[in-house]
Amino acid sequence: MLVIFANTQFGVEFPFPMPGRKLNNPLAALLGAIFFIGYLNPYFRENWLGQFKNYLINNSSRFYIFGALIGIEIFLQVMWHLYPEDFLWNLNAEQGYGTHFSAIQLYALGMFVLMIGMEKREEEGSLKKVWPWYLVAGMYFFIGLDDCIAIHENFIKWSQQVAPGADAFHFIHEWLWFYGPFMLAAAAFLMRFFWMEFRQNKVILCTMFLALVMWLGVLVMEGVAKNLIDPYSIEGSRAGIAVEEGLEMFGATLFLIGFSTFYRVTQKGPARK
Repeated sequence: MLVIFANTQFGVEFPFPMPGRKLNNPLAALLGAIFFIGYLNPYFRENWLGQFKNYLINNSSRFYIFGALIGIEIFLQVMWHLYPEDFLWNLNAEQGYGTHFSAIQLYALGMFVLMIGMEKREEEGSLKKVWPWYLVAGMYFFIGLDDCIAIHENFIKWSQQVAPGADAFHFIHEWLWFYGPFMLAAAAFLMRFFWMEFRQNKVILCTMFLALVMWLGVLVMEGVAKNLIDPYSIEGSRAGIAVEEGLEMFGATLFLIGFSTFYRVTQKGPARK
């Protein structure tokens, strides 16, 4: 990954064939490897993933982490505004730095939710009561994977050949016809999950619903982009991309803040400082 980054960003040449020009697949492989190492290696899980959890719940570090995430999101927006022609800073490009950041953040979010679910399973002694936590973690993992290796982009390439004369079908980005029903079902599930788990704490509940509204806003922006925004002006299209990607990234950060706050107010012990 460092070799690819040095070559694509700084033009550094190496005395061997390049392993490609995209970080997406190596990044997905790295995140997958970390996941399986954590699953198979108890020492790694308890040590490194335990530290990861503590960073997200301790006051001495959590605000720095959340501030850094928001700072990176603002930086990515600024770079997209300044260098819209640079492919690596293009927030709409599935191979740019914005995609890499989103994939890592969603991976961290899914991992944290999974860790909470695992702890709850140990407390309850049964998977039946805590399976929604595992499903929510899986949703975040899949969205991050989709961002990283652009699964939905393949739906666009394939479905553009389907019914070329059906204007209604092609009015929106075609992948929404396939993903849309599952996304709406996932949104309904998340609303119920958030209500059941967080209704005792209105601040956390509002944080989660605000984050979910932002993600639903992404769907709206995707729905109107193809024929209502993109065809009319480059500036409008770029502004729409900035709004869409900003909602997705900041929504994920809000989800992480909400789960972190929930863990802090429900846990007991010295980690809460």
